[in-house]
Amino acid sequence: MKTEFTFGDIVSVAGYENRIFYVEAWREVKETDEWGVSEYVEFELTDAINGEFLDAFETDLRLVCRKQFAEDYLLAYDVTDYPEPAGPSFHFMDDFSFGIGYAKKKAVGMAREPKETPKTARALSAQEVAKRKRKTDELLDEYNDNMRLYESFGDAEYKTKADGVMAKLRREADE
Repeated sequence: MKTEFTFGDIVSVAGYENRIFYVEAWREVKETDEWGVSEYVEFELTDAINGEFLDAFETDLRLVCRKQFAEDYLLAYDVTDYPEPAGPSFHFMDDFSFGIGYAKKKAVGMAREPKETPKTARALSAQEVAKRKRKTDELLDEYNDNMRLYESFGDAEYKTKADGVMAKLRREADE
């Protein structure tokens, strides 16, 4: 299934017009029920400014900026009136009809060119949070891989590597 968006693209989401999100991952879903088969794509998103997570359907997304231009776009993005995060929760867009006509609407704050402003502390903080999240995810993946290999083969070398990764994770958490 081909999608319009790719990893690292910045998108806006129906219902979250004043916010921008990074595309982190997507799932191709093929659902079969008594009426037939439906296929759709679900995206995992991270708020580009405050790091909040969101799941949304492809029909609810609108491209703001491609990955290769994302850093420059964020450097110039005005976060003055950017909404505060709702909290450390996950949000799921589950109303397919919500996205109908969204592409026709002018997303508030997305249609105008970004203002030339220096990088704010908030934007720097959000980028730092996103960078730390990616680093933590990579370390957790490495830890889980080594533990699976250790459990499968019983080789102590994998357990040693997993313990080293866990030590890195603890150091990261203390910083």
